[in-house]
Amino acid sequence: MLRLLALALLLLTSCHPPGQRAEEQSLQDLGYAVGFGLENPQGEQPSAPADQEPRPRIELDPDFDIFEDDEAETELGAPFTQQLLDERVALILPRVEEIRGMNFQHEVPAGLQSADEFIEFAMDDFEQEYGMETFQAMAEAYRLLGLIDPELDLFETTMELLRGQVGGYYDPRTKRFYMIDSFGQGATADIILAHELTHALDDQHFDLQSLMEGAETADREFAVRAVVEGSGTSLMNLYAVRGALSGWLELDPAAMMAEMEGQADSLEAAPPYLVMSLALPYMEGNKFLTRKANMIEATMTPPTDADLRAAFANPPRSSEQVLHFEKYWDPEQADEPVPVSTDFVLATLGEGWKLEHSDTLGELACFVVTAEQLPDLTTAAGQMNGRWTNAAATGWGGDRYASCTGPGGARVLVWETVWDREADAVEFAVALKRDPAPKNIFLRAVDLDGKRVRAVYANPAGEAQVAALIDAAPTPSQD
Repeated sequence: MLRLLALALLLLTSCHPPGQRAEEQSLQDLGYAVGFGLENPQGEQPSAPADQEPRPRIELDPDFDIFEDDEAETELGAPFTQQLLDERVALILPRVEEIRGMNFQHEVPAGLQSADEFIEFAMDDFEQEYGMETFQAMAEAYRLLGLIDPELDLFETTMELLRGQVGGYYDPRTKRFYMIDSFGQGATADIILAHELTHALDDQHFDLQSLMEGAETADREFAVRAVVEGSGTSLMNLYAVRGALSGWLELDPAAMMAEMEGQADSLEAAPPYLVMSLALPYMEGNKFLTRKANMIEATMTPPTDADLRAAFANPPRSSEQVLHFEKYWDPEQADEPVPVSTDFVLATLGEGWKLEHSDTLGELACFVVTAEQLPDLTTAAGQMNGRWTNAAATGWGGDRYASCTGPGGARVLVWETVWDREADAVEFAVALKRDPAPKNIFLRAVDLDGKRVRAVYANPAGEAQVAALIDAAPTPSQD
C-alpha cells in the first residue's frame, strides 16, 4: 500500500527466535551463508557488473579490517548527530558491498529526521501515490470487503502504524536515506543502516523507482515490494549474523524484543491486512529470494547473484508467486495471474452509478477474508511460525473488484475471482460464506459458477442491486 522503502521494527526479531542468540549456533549449522567470504551455493563469488571496476567507497587505512570489532568506538544508546551518522555509514557501507558482492556506483547521502518529519514525508508520499480522494475510495472498498473495520480511519491508522514502527527509510526519488532520530547508536541502528544502504545499492543497479511505478495493482505492488524488501532483509540478516559471530555487533534478542513490545500499541490498533501488507514483503520476500520456506534457513542463506538479478529484472506478478515461490522459480510450476474484468458491473447498475475504485487483491487478501484465525504479527512467534495462506486461498488464479456509488448514498462492490480448478473455487466460496454475519455485515451474496466465484457486497442503500449483479454475465476474458 505504501511505497516507502522503510524498515519496520517488528522485523528485527526475525533474525533469531526468542531465547536463542546467534552465537549459540555453530558455524557448521550456519554453513556457507555466514562463512567468511560468503560464497554462494555454486561456489562462485558474485561479481561486479562488467562495466564497473570493483572499488571501495571510502578511503581506508591499509591495515583497516572492515569486519573488525568496532564496538568500542560506538557509545551505545547515545543519540546520533549528523557527523556520527556519516561516520557510521562510512563504516557500514563497505560491509554491505562485501556481503552483497556488488559495489556502490556513487555515495549515498544520509540524514536524520524526527518522527514528525517522517510522518510529514509519508503524508506527502501518500498524496503523490494515491491522492487522498483515491485513498479514501480504496478505504471504503476495504470496509465493504471486511479487510478493515467499518469505523476505522485507514489513513490515520496507517500513519500511526508507521510512526510507531519505522526506524529508517530510503527515498528512491531523492536517492537519500534517513534515520529516525529517536534511535540511539547500537546494534539496532546498525541493522537499520545496513538495510537502508542495501536499498540504495539496489537502486543504483536496478532503478527501484521505475520498478515500483510498474506495479499497477495492490497485489502486484506487494510482489514487487517482496523483491525490494526481501533483498534488504536478506542482507541485514546476514549482516547481523556475521556481526554477532565475529564479535563486532552485539545482538541482544531480549533488548530487541523489548523494543518490539514498546511498539505493540500501533500494531494492535492496526487491521491485520494492513500489518501483513506492510510487513510480509520483508519476511516472505527473503524466503522468495533465497528459495527457502523456513524462516531460519532463509535468514542464513544469501540469494544467489543470478536469482537476485533475475528477480529485479522480472519481478513476481502476484502475492501467490511470493507465497508459493516455486510458482515463480520453477518453469514446470509457473502460474501467471489470470486477467479478470469487472466491466459488467457499471453496465448492470446503469444510470446514476459511478465506479469509485477498482483493484486486484490476490491470494493474500483471499486468505485474510477466509481465515478462521490469523497469525499474530505483533509477536516474534507469530512472525516466525505464521502461515500466510490456507486451503481456501490456495489455487487463486486472478481477481478484480469494482466498488461503485449510486443514488441515495448507495454503495456496492463486486469481487470477481477465478481459480485454477473448480475444487479451488468451491473451497473459497464455502469459506467466504461460512457464518459471514459476525465477520462482514456487508457481504450479501456469493455465487459459484465453475472456476469463478463472485461475491457482492452492499450497504443497506445498495442492497436492491445485489440480485442483478449476481445474475449478470461476466465480462469475457481478454487473455
